[in-house]
Amino acid sequence: MKSTRVVAIHQPNFLPWFGFFHKMTCADVFVLLDTVPYSKNSYQNRVKMKMPQGASWLTVPVLTKGRFGQLTSEVEIKDSIGWRKTHMLTLTNSYRRAPFFDQTMAWLERVYEQPTILLAQFNQQAIQEMVDQLGLETELVLASELAASGRGSQHLLELVQQVGGDVYLSGASGRQYLDETIFVQAGIQVRYQEFEYPSYPQQHGAFVRGLSMVDLLMNVGPQEARRYLETASVTEEGIAGPAESRSVNGSTVNGSGQAANPQLAAKV
Repeated sequence: MKSTRVVAIHQPNFLPWFGFFHKMTCADVFVLLDTVPYSKNSYQNRVKMKMPQGASWLTVPVLTKGRFGQLTSEVEIKDSIGWRKTHMLTLTNSYRRAPFFDQTMAWLERVYEQPTILLAQFNQQAIQEMVDQLGLETELVLASELAASGRGSQHLLELVQQVGGDVYLSGASGRQYLDETIFVQAGIQVRYQEFEYPSYPQQHGAFVRGLSMVDLLMNVGPQEARRYLETASVTEEGIAGPAESRSVNGSTVNGSGQAANPQLAAKV
């Protein structure tokens, strides 16, 4: 029986949340979509962390004035206001008592020390560090390094074809916009991600969903975080689960309570 090659696609977000990496565990290839217009004040340059006062934004400042319509790959970081040092201090003050603080801060410091001026490149480096920490084997590919044209669903289809995929794993919001017909005509199956957002130990009071994956790594460490990723999928027939069990088509209920979250509305 021929094995399938599952491809997932998503913008290179800043220190992404749990669902981003869950999607990655369900795929053989994960394409970082840097070829689409940048969405201002989206999860591409900000994410929520659990701080002493509660969940709050951690934001990378970027240059947008006079640059409307710039591609994600073109967005430059506004590096003149000391944001890197501020982020490190914020993370230290928020997580210094977390069980895996030292281990997590070690790789975060490597990311923040990189003299990167492009947001997508900074995010890519951070994502790769997180992938390495989690021990994921999914292949990461930049869309800008592929020869895909087209727009909307056609662009996504061409990206899947470029990396040799025969299954496209869409985010839960895909049913609202994806033209499945062109995938079927091209011989590519479409599946949809679904998972139950897990509850795990956190600092600073009651559990909060939708935070950066950094929060999970700080609190439980990479080995346990990997276990959470692998056991988060709903196991009913019709759900796209982790790589070792992804044998059926997907549906679109998101157990995280984030259906209206801009991360899911990213249309991939």
